[in-house]
Amino acid sequence: MKTTTYPVQLRHYLEPLFTNLRSLSSEWQVFAPPSCYLALLDLHLLRPFLNQSIQDSVLTHLLTPEESKIFHNFTYAKRQLEWLGGRIAAKYALHRVRCATKNVSSRLLMHSILPDRHGRPQVIPRPAESPAACVSISHSSGYAAAIACIKGVCGVDIQQKTPVLHRVQKRFADKEEIDAFGAFPQSSLTRLGLLWSAKEAIKKCLLPEHPSFLGTVKLVSVCYLEQERIWTGRFSLIHPVRDHVMVRMGEMDQHLIACTWGENNA
Repeated sequence: MKTTTYPVQLRHYLEPLFTNLRSLSSEWQVFAPPSCYLALLDLHLLRPFLNQSIQDSVLTHLLTPEESKIFHNFTYAKRQLEWLGGRIAAKYALHRVRCATKNVSSRLLMHSILPDRHGRPQVIPRPAESPAACVSISHSSGYAAAIACIKGVCGVDIQQKTPVLHRVQKRFADKEEIDAFGAFPQSSLTRLGLLWSAKEAIKKCLLPEHPSFLGTVKLVSVCYLEQERIWTGRFSLIHPVRDHVMVRMGEMDQHLIACTWGENNA
């Protein structure tokens, strides 16, 4: 992602950011369903952007006025960091899936990524050539993830491995779902993390009006693709009834990622 369209004084901050965005997204694109693009960003690279001396200049080249207003309403630096990283990743994913080009740095201000009435990010204005464009955003412990598609709806979730999953296991996973993974992965924490991320991705994609996926989403079967090093899970939806939903899941260091895609009328 080239940054030659930015003022010289900002390249010191922006070039490492976009280099990381391009590198991580390319490395982990295997998690994305067909027709979708997954973007990943290391949030640590955004910390300098919170410095007041450069903030306004940098954000002017990354956010629309509507987005900047939301950004400045956050009072905590951590929330600003996560929100900003999610928007940058979502815009990158959107323009990569639309334009299939790496040189999209000048396109970040073409659209706003704003919350709809359910809090789900929406593209405004809708791209004329792909009015059904959809994005989904997630962040966890130092990373932001976003997925985009130009047809249907999509969902993404990134989750750091944490022992907390063991304590809340009964809320979202039963023995049948855990056993469905078979012998691999051996780590029960990894299994729980994959399940949590997959169900969160499905909720964002297909159940935006539901307050929770608990009791609604059920893992039916799972397959490990050794060459790609990912799991594909087949899930059923109890309400609304749906034959199945496919989710691609995998590990990224100490994080777990899940992506899914569905039809608009799901």
